[in-house]
Amino acid sequence: MDNDTIAKLAQACYSSNPAIILGSGASMPHGLPSMGQLQKHLTDNIIPDKGAEAKAWTSVSDALASGDHLEKAMEDQNLPQELIRKIVEETWKCVNKADHEVFLKSIANDVNFPLGKLLKGLLGTSNQRINIITPNYDRVAEYVCNVHELPYSTGFMPGYIQWLADNNSITYQSNGKSVQMIRIWKVHGSLDWFAIAENVFSAPVFDIPTNARPVIVTPGLRKYEETHYEPFRSIMAGADDVLKKATGFICIGFGFRDKHIVPKLHQRCKDMTVPVAVIARTLTDEAKQFLRNNAGRRYIGLEMANTGTRIFTDTTPDGIELDKPDLWSLKGFLTLVM
Repeated sequence: MDNDTIAKLAQACYSSNPAIILGSGASMPHGLPSMGQLQKHLTDNIIPDKGAEAKAWTSVSDALASGDHLEKAMEDQNLPQELIRKIVEETWKCVNKADHEVFLKSIANDVNFPLGKLLKGLLGTSNQRINIITPNYDRVAEYVCNVHELPYSTGFMPGYIQWLADNNSITYQSNGKSVQMIRIWKVHGSLDWFAIAENVFSAPVFDIPTNARPVIVTPGLRKYEETHYEPFRSIMAGADDVLKKATGFICIGFGFRDKHIVPKLHQRCKDMTVPVAVIARTLTDEAKQFLRNNAGRRYIGLEMANTGTRIFTDTTPDGIELDKPDLWSLKGFLTLVM
């Protein structure tokens, strides 16, 4: 496969005003925990009470020990509410610690964000809005926008105590004209979303406020029950609309295990032939299955190989290894399109 063919597939995605999907693999290069590291944190720190909690957590632990990944081990469990609270808080603590480090580096301008280069490039066109959809709780995408001076919204009003706004109601203007912006759809919540009783708000803090609980959706049977309530109902509706109308996709470090996002991707690619790029250090089996069976004919998948990059396309669905190191990273991918 020659450079022109690879570059054309990548360019097709880049020039399509793509929806960007960020998985945990997009944040890991900046020090955020992998699912495996989160799994270890939970198994090391969750102390269930006796009875139903202990029985439920033993079931999860047994599934993990048998080789199930964290999402699979927990999604079929009907976990007690108090155990869910413990999992949510420990998940928040694990991700928040690394997120805070990225925040401090961002202030000191001591971090390189290839995502910022991608976003600035996309906004250098006539695109008025770039949509990012992510199940990540961390605020890496927000820090990227801040460092690169890009206006963005996560759906909450500006301020220190932020309240949920209507979808797409927040816009920016300069001299009476609309300003291009980034819309970040955080479908599983965010580190800075909290609730006291039924009041949901966002606050730019690194500690859980007194009497508040983090508003994040963790793996487990009740993960999908939670999305029937605000703010998830509105956020998911907006993200669904983006996925239904997208004219292309760039998926970065996304494992294709999320049961909210993946079905919409499947449907969009079935309804319309859109260009798709999937890049990751290691493509999951689910990602490879999506490319082979659901992505249509205009796709490119990139993952790290022994001496270069393994590339998946419609003509090479099993992948072919090329001596082109680092194309699987976002920094390397951008060399194909910018």
